Amino acid sequence: KWLNHPATVDLYCLGIVKVGGIRSLRDLRAEHIPMLHEMVSVGSATIMQVYGVPEDQLRIFVHYQPQFYHFHVHFTRLENEIGAQCERGHLLHDIIQNLSIASDYYAKRSICFKLNRKDKLYKLIADKMPLKEKEEDVQRSSPASKKARLSDEV
Repeated sequence: KWLNHPATVDLYCLGIVKVGGIRSLRDLRAEHIPMLHEMVSVGSATIMQVYGVPEDQLRIFVHYQPQFYHFHVHFTRLENEIGAQCERGHLLHDIIQNLSIASDYYAKRSICFKLNRKDKLYKLIADKMPLKEKEEDVQRSSPASKKARLSDEV
């Protein structure tokens, strides 16, 4: 029914691990590399079988911070940009390579990510900031300051 269906242009699938104790990218270690390889191969093969989309047309990635804290992998068509922004999406092939270099790579490295002002974590952080930093944050978010920052970057 879905094989080569036009709606597969917007394909977005999740692969959820059965193993407990892996909440996010931070919990991954070299010992998880075989599981990650299996997620790529089984996920890609299943998507090919069900939807007719080959692996070379898939973007396979992990969010940090995740939407929920049970490790999962996103499979999308390359044309589908949803959730794959560089400040949030981490390609699974890069994750595997980084873990093969250092088992605790993601436990140790700094990971930048974007927070929405409506996010609970944003509120927790903002509540802890001194008033001066909050005022500077508001000034940085104003349209005039954005224009100034853009002109400084150019």
